[in-house]
Amino acid sequence: MYDTLHIDELYNVLGNSERVSTFDIVNFYRSYIPDMPISTIRWKIHSLVDKGIIYSIGRGIYKFGRKTIFEPHIYRKTEVIADIMRRRLPFASYCQWDLSVANTFVHHLLNIQLYFVDVERDAVDAAYHEIRDTYRHTILYRNLSEELPYYDGYIVVRNMAVDAPTIKVSDLPMASLEKILVDFAIDRLFPFQDTEIVDIYTNAIDSYAVNSSRMLRYAGRRGRRNIIEEILDEIN
Repeated sequence: MYDTLHIDELYNVLGNSERVSTFDIVNFYRSYIPDMPISTIRWKIHSLVDKGIIYSIGRGIYKFGRKTIFEPHIYRKTEVIADIMRRRLPFASYCQWDLSVANTFVHHLLNIQLYFVDVERDAVDAAYHEIRDTYRHTILYRNLSEELPYYDGYIVVRNMAVDAPTIKVSDLPMASLEKILVDFAIDRLFPFQDTEIVDIYTNAIDSYAVNSSRMLRYAGRRGRRNIIEEILDEIN
């Protein structure tokens, strides 16, 4: 009896909710068996995730449906940079992403493209010189002015926060969507207004599975957790 997931009943009771918590799911299963152990309910939640019934969007928070993973486009330049890092700085932690990601979520398309290489602090300068040997239009983040159109097509080398959330795409280390969203909101470089940031977050969360807990942890390491909390509160 404990191995019954009651999927149809779960949809009937909780399926219209924007999001459900572990507490909601515990209450649902204990409506059948009041003394059901929490370990059994955790197993049921794990099974629901495996079957694509629900997916996690934060610590103890779920949505119905199958999780859609955001995977950025891999450009030829991205592959070349990865090869440079692999050959010249094989032990450096880094990830890549590009500004065109924003066009997935904004109403007014950006007319410039920047390629970002976020590198662990001790290897930033070395990465800059190695990449610049191949791509002359490479610049350190700290040397950028606010005139972004001037830097269209540039590679921007930046410091990467410890434990920044990353993913592997075609075996290349890329920034996760959570990292990109946080960077959009808190970095001085990006010209998004408050309302645009809310729109970007809303469109991203509507289109993809975004782990808010991961975003908040990363923003906290950068000392800007309150900014992300305010955006998420406004969306919610």
